[in-house]
Amino acid sequence: VHLGNVPRVDNRFEAMLVWMAEEPMIPGKQYLIKHCNRVAPGQVSNLRYQIDVNTLRKQDASTLQLNEIGRCSLTLTQSLMYDGYTQNRATGAFIVIDRLSNNTVGAGMILDRAASQDDAAWDEQASGEHLKSSIGQVTTDERAARFGQRPATILLTGLTGAGKTTIGYALERRLFDQGRVATVIDGQNMRLGLNKDLDFSDHGRTENLRRTIEVARLLNQAGMISICAMVAPSSDARSRAKEIVGELPFLVVHLDAPVEVCRRRDPDGMYAKADAGEIANFPGVSAPYEAPDSPDLTLRTDEASVEECVDQILDLLIRRGVM
Repeated sequence: VHLGNVPRVDNRFEAMLVWMAEEPMIPGKQYLIKHCNRVAPGQVSNLRYQIDVNTLRKQDASTLQLNEIGRCSLTLTQSLMYDGYTQNRATGAFIVIDRLSNNTVGAGMILDRAASQDDAAWDEQASGEHLKSSIGQVTTDERAARFGQRPATILLTGLTGAGKTTIGYALERRLFDQGRVATVIDGQNMRLGLNKDLDFSDHGRTENLRRTIEVARLLNQAGMISICAMVAPSSDARSRAKEIVGELPFLVVHLDAPVEVCRRRDPDGMYAKADAGEIANFPGVSAPYEAPDSPDLTLRTDEASVEECVDQILDLLIRRGVM
């Protein structure tokens, strides 16, 4: 076995799952997972999204019906030795068996190991069984009434140079002038402090988003509007960020600008450094940026001014009942 092709040993993995039974898939229900010659009890711990087979778009779903396909997280009672399906079809495939009927009800392809390395921080509970969440005497609704606004998280996502930080601070200024309570959580600023231990790998970028959204959620609980300015290149990570925020509004604003325009706007020479190989895993150069399929708002920042973009975001906040 080559050094870079060592199988992963874990009881958790991400997979694309095709459901093959009349009875729908139920997250949390115990099934039997057959992988190679081993069978282990397990469950679909989380259904990330379902794929619309006609449009290939991702959509939220709570279950999978017959012939539906979805991206899932699976958790087994024992560890398996596996590869991603693209690396090894034999050790990257599995079937799901109903424990009562013993019928095959699903078949899956395990995603590359990199796709599952981020799961623990998103899914696992905090260590320490004695820990529990504390609740203050002032509720989020009371704070919202005091501030005259509904707490919300706005994620400004786009390539480096698309205008996220510029528009974020302009939006903050406009909201402040209107008497609202809002703050910008900038991805680079987070990396200079709370997230300074993170690199720019896929895992580092995903964890940067997770921690930032956790901060945004705390600010939401304090009644504030959180404006997160981040590249956030992974569509799956953005979907999971929405889960962290919970029932409060989570608005994805895609700042869409051609990469050529972003390059011209780049005062720090980040694109040039990425071209030279000095910065690895750089979205738009050496790594993909997955544009949102269904953002709450798309802004062509190469065509609209900063003020026009802010106007459109404010209109969105009004339409969604934030103000």
